[in-house]
Amino acid sequence: MMLNLLKNELTKIVKRKRSYISFALIIFLIPFIVGAIDHGGNTLEKSLYGQLADSFLFVGSLINGYLATYIIIAILISHMPFLSTIVASEIVSGEYSKSTFRMYLTRPVSRRKILFSKLIIVFLYTTILMLFFIFYSLSISLIWLGKGDLAVFHKGLLFLSEGDVTWRFLLAFFVSNIVMITVSSLCFFISTISSNSVTPIIITISIVFIGTAISLIPIDLFQLINPYLFTGYINIFLTAFYDPVPWEEISAMILICGLWTLFFIILSFYQFENRDITE
Repeated sequence: MMLNLLKNELTKIVKRKRSYISFALIIFLIPFIVGAIDHGGNTLEKSLYGQLADSFLFVGSLINGYLATYIIIAILISHMPFLSTIVASEIVSGEYSKSTFRMYLTRPVSRRKILFSKLIIVFLYTTILMLFFIFYSLSISLIWLGKGDLAVFHKGLLFLSEGDVTWRFLLAFFVSNIVMITVSSLCFFISTISSNSVTPIIITISIVFIGTAISLIPIDLFQLINPYLFTGYINIFLTAFYDPVPWEEISAMILICGLWTLFFIILSFYQFENRDITE
């Protein structure tokens, strides 16, 4: 029964054109950014070298596919919460607005199983989207700019060898995906309340915006509560490129995001199971 529900939900997602919006944006935007990095490489190198150029002689170029991917993730990661809500916002509220639940929920299938199948599809979509975003960026960048050492800023200019980079992008995907799943869970919960598929996106992005502002404003109260907000970990991918990797911070992120995700899921099931389908 559960497998049939999953197939049903997956078929709906595959047939909806809006499911491909996020992937289409990534497909067309990434080559444009990589081309811009390639064209403006000299300026970027000067920014990386800074005052070191006056004291050291550098051979070769720092502009390569790894650096381009790192820059792309840094630029676009704050926009990924919006792209990850496209499916989550409609998967439940869309059924409300089309009144399909009036027939769907009268069948001998529990509401819990129906909602659980939708939740799995949302998590699957979010994971595939993040996987595609990071490794499509990496593939295009390496094909266009080639390989090399990665230069990042962590307590100064840090150089990571070519053989020490691939697993860090895998870690960046893992930690970023956990945060995006939490964002999707929030949007999914709001979708169980709303009968409009736009409202969950607006509310979710507004919450992410407020939480991000709290993490950036240097006020004691904000700094105190920020570690307990999932929005404070939007840029957690940066820790994957620290040396050494701050595993304690990553563990704290997993715990906090896991608790928020569980909280949103519990609220979603409570709301869905107690909602009047005749509304």
